[in-house]
Amino acid sequence: MPASYASADVLPRPHLPHPPALPAPRRKRAWVKERAFLVQNIVRGNVLHNTGGALHVMRLLTLHKMPAGLLGPEHPWVTGQMPAGQGAVWPRNVVFRTEPATEWAQPDYTPEPDDVIASKVGKFLATMVGKSVPTPEIPHGTRRRMPHAINYLHGAVHYNGLTLLFNHFAEALQYLADPRFRQELRRLIRTEHREVTLVFRERNYDPTEYAYFSAFVMSHLPWFANVNGAQRRVMWGNPSPYPAVNIINGNWVADTERLRHGDTRSIVREPVAPGLYFQGDYGVPTRGANRLEKTHAFLINNWVRRRGFRGGLYFVDRRKIEAERYRQYQATDGQNFVGNELIENPMRRRAK
Repeated sequence: MPASYASADVLPRPHLPHPPALPAPRRKRAWVKERAFLVQNIVRGNVLHNTGGALHVMRLLTLHKMPAGLLGPEHPWVTGQMPAGQGAVWPRNVVFRTEPATEWAQPDYTPEPDDVIASKVGKFLATMVGKSVPTPEIPHGTRRRMPHAINYLHGAVHYNGLTLLFNHFAEALQYLADPRFRQELRRLIRTEHREVTLVFRERNYDPTEYAYFSAFVMSHLPWFANVNGAQRRVMWGNPSPYPAVNIINGNWVADTERLRHGDTRSIVREPVAPGLYFQGDYGVPTRGANRLEKTHAFLINNWVRRRGFRGGLYFVDRRKIEAERYRQYQATDGQNFVGNELIENPMRRRAK
C-alpha cells in the first residue's frame, strides 16, 4: 500500500512489528555504524552546509544588498496565487501526506483540512515577503523585523517549496528512519531543486519533543532543520500557525539570485505534478531520539537561551528593532522575558 494518498479512500497503515533482537557482537557493530552515520550527517548539515548558507545570507545583507520593491504586490511570491487564476499554490505542492489521525493530544482537537493547513503555513511566509514590497520601504523595526533579503528568500521557501504532511512527530520518525523514504526525499530534492518543509497537523505538542525531533532529522539528513511552531520556542525556531520544520537544503539561493538580478518570471515555478514521488510503502519501527540527538538539541537550544533578549534572531539585532522592549528587559533584568523552552542536559542527568 502506498504511504501517500490522493483521496480519503486510502486504508490505514498496518501496525509495524518490532524488529528482531540481534546477537551482542552484531548489536555493537550496528551501534558503531549507526553513530558514524548520525555524526557525519550532523557535521555535514550543521557545520558545513549551514555555514555556507549563513555566508550566502550575510552576502545578501552586505555586498549584494537587496532593496525594497523588487516584487510587485500582485507577484505570486507575495500572494501565493498561481498565474492565470489557477488558485493557491500551497495545496498543489504537498508531495506527501499521511492519513489524518483519529486521536489527538487533546480529545476536543480537530485539525483543519490539509489544504487549509498548507495554505496557512504558506500565507504566513508570504506575509513576510510582502513586507519588502512597498516603496518607500517600511522602516526596519517592529513592523519589518527582517532585512529585505531574508524576506525575499522566504518566497522561494513558501511558493516554490514542497510540503510533506504528517500527523505528529512520532509518526514522522517512522518514515525518516526508513532509508527508502530518505532516499526518495533526496531524489525529490535532487530532481526538483526546491526547499522542503515538514508540516504537522497536531498543534498541541511538547516543545522539548519538538527539539528532539529536529535533532533526529539533522542526524538522518545532511541538512539543517529549523523548527517553527505555535507553542513555546525551541532551537532557532520562530512562530508558525502549525509546526513546520524547514529542511534548509540551499536551493533558495538560486531563486533569490535570479530575483536579485531582476528576473521576476522564472522564479515562479509550476507545482510538482502528482504521483511522481513517494509511491512506495514506507515506514519502519524506530526508537525515539537517542542520547546523541538529545545532546545535540540541548546544545543548540542552550546556545539560543544564552543569547538572552536576542534569542533566535541571528541575522538581525533584536535589541535595535525592539528598542522599547529591550529597555524593559534591562530594567527588570529579564524577569518577564519568555525565551526558549528549557531543555535539560541529558549528560548531566546521566551523571546524577
